[in-house]
Amino acid sequence: MPSSLLDDSQINRAAPTGSMRYFALLYTPPEKRDAVTALYVIDAEIRESAQSANHDVAHTRLQWWRQEIDRLVNNNAQHPATRILGALADVDRKQFARLHELIVAADMDLARMTYLNARELRAYSARSGGTVQELIAIVMSAGPVADPMIVAANRMGIGIRQAEMLRDVRQDAYEGRLYLPLEDLQRTGVSIDDLRARTISQNVRATLTNFRSLTLPDLAVPAADLTPTAKAYLRPVIILATLHRRLLDRIAGSNYDVATQRIELGPIEKPWTAWRAARSAG
Repeated sequence: MPSSLLDDSQINRAAPTGSMRYFALLYTPPEKRDAVTALYVIDAEIRESAQSANHDVAHTRLQWWRQEIDRLVNNNAQHPATRILGALADVDRKQFARLHELIVAADMDLARMTYLNARELRAYSARSGGTVQELIAIVMSAGPVADPMIVAANRMGIGIRQAEMLRDVRQDAYEGRLYLPLEDLQRTGVSIDDLRARTISQNVRATLTNFRSLTLPDLAVPAADLTPTAKAYLRPVIILATLHRRLLDRIAGSNYDVATQRIELGPIEKPWTAWRAARSAG
């Protein structure tokens, strides 16, 4: 499916078989699939860099990616994924400067930054989750992109990223990353130790319930603001957003028991949901 420039290990880290991203790629037009895969690979490698246990190694890797994004913009890319993007004849390479937003988000992760309120978290999520979805919209359209389409892509990316936070809240807390807004935690009396616990307390459940409610609107496809053509261009983004919305429903249905298991969609539910989302996108 993807280009031979990308090796199996890179693809398997970014969009392993059966993952949500795998199904987003499955319904991506073949001529665009390499480029979307490349964006997933870059996102995965930058995120992995920020999660390195050795901060010196993490900073070195992130600095390399910072320089590589500049090389991509200047038509001198070295990484297989950036070379795929650089070879796109119908996309202005300057658009890929947006990838620097991923570096900013990764620096925030490496510094273990916390977020006082939903507005601050949203700003981080727009960088960490919205950037890649914006670039997918640009790659898919291969031409001028209307503002509503970019706004919709970023908004769905925010929802996707925050759905990941809810699913991974215990693992993130265990590794020292705290994304839930501090104001919400203080209001419900929840500490990071509560999030690390092997059981979900009533207060943690109330916090996660509220966080899901805040996230769901971003995962709804803003159909009123998009033309049929724009929805078709956003198909991979819409599929991912729909899958993550379904994931939040599954988490709520399990009474937010994210402490004892990593909740995922089932082997039938995932392809069925992706297929329906692809059809609705046109």
